[in-house]
Amino acid sequence: MPDDVPALHVPVLLAEVVRHLRPVPGSRMLDCTLGLGGHSAALLEAGARVLGLDRDPQARVLAGRRLERFGDRFSTRGGTFAEVATALAAAGERFDGVLADFGVSSFQLDEQSRGFGIHAEVAPDMRMGEGCPETALDLIDRLSEDALADIIFQYGEERRSRRIARAIKRDRRAGTLASSADLAATVRAAVPGHHPRHPALRTFQALRIAVNDELGEIARLLERLPDLLAPGGVAVVISFHSLEDRLVKESFRALRQSGVYADAARRVETASAAELAINSRSHSAKLRWALRAAAPKGSP
Repeated sequence: MPDDVPALHVPVLLAEVVRHLRPVPGSRMLDCTLGLGGHSAALLEAGARVLGLDRDPQARVLAGRRLERFGDRFSTRGGTFAEVATALAAAGERFDGVLADFGVSSFQLDEQSRGFGIHAEVAPDMRMGEGCPETALDLIDRLSEDALADIIFQYGEERRSRRIARAIKRDRRAGTLASSADLAATVRAAVPGHHPRHPALRTFQALRIAVNDELGEIARLLERLPDLLAPGGVAVVISFHSLEDRLVKESFRALRQSGVYADAARRVETASAAELAINSRSHSAKLRWALRAAAPKGSP
């Protein structure tokens, strides 16, 4: 691996992804969430051709360096995955397998300048890349206290959202909230007491989802998925929280019932004990798959 590509990147549920997508020489795969290219590398090693999408220019550069050994079997394209998926479907592009691994990538979480982490001493930016008009701090400044509380409640599933939003707006007006670490401290002070996990994590999740329109992106991708799959093609989706997984579950179930998908997962697959031992970030990963029908329902 090139020296400037983070070496500790571990793709989640890799064995399960490969098992469901069944890459073989000549098969064509779409990786909607390229990241550092861990999943794409496994597909390429099996002989497939891979088009990797990512809204983050830095991710595309790093993945490109990691995967350049595969030559023209690997290519990248920039933009949000819903935007690019829509364009690919409209152009008649079809794939034997489509993978989407939602959420923020490990290298983005680890990069302090992005402000994703609760200890980052920089402004909470939280943009994943292209297509994001405002930072998390811009969002906080623009929204009313009630609107901010609604986002924290809906996207963070945080029942103390009103109290947290009130504290955030107060500290922002007072000039004591400028960094991600400040934001985390504000939330902790707003909800004192013992917490199994840092009490700001749900708020950070909510702001990140809102800044990047993550749920809207997922809904638009799921709508386009059947058009991207060749007959008999497989879609594999990895979610990291209940809001994402609910969208996937409902879409796959509805399209299975209508005959668009010949089959789809009834239950999620999660990381094994062995994987959890080497990659703690896989603990919340949930995988679902869907199999495109060989022909539309009712066709001869």
